[in-house]
Amino acid sequence: MLTVEEQIELEIRARKDLEDLREKATSEEVDPQAVAVDVAIGRLSRLDSMQMEEVRKDATRRRNQRIHELQQALRRMDEGDYGVCASCQEWISYARLEQKPEADLCGDCAR
Repeated sequence: MLTVEEQIELEIRARKDLEDLREKATSEEVDPQAVAVDVAIGRLSRLDSMQMEEVRKDATRRRNQRIHELQQALRRMDEGDYGVCASCQEWISYARLEQKPEADLCGDCAR
């Protein structure tokens, strides 16, 4: 079970992480040097450009997923369900929540 101080610390951390991710999402711009598929350049340059675009898309998808998970964690905090494993209903360790405030599974169930 989490103490009140631990819950407050985790909420502050989750809100800061969420704010940082949102700032990064709004400040991120499309790479002006990205090469469009229809531009006539060498085959390897085009493949490299396409690969970098896929990497960027994946990073954006993972960031958006984490934003969603942090929002859900903050909702659970408001509802009083935070820190309880969604699978086994046992308490999630503080150490796990400290590393990943959005965790909704205990270490055993996450494995």
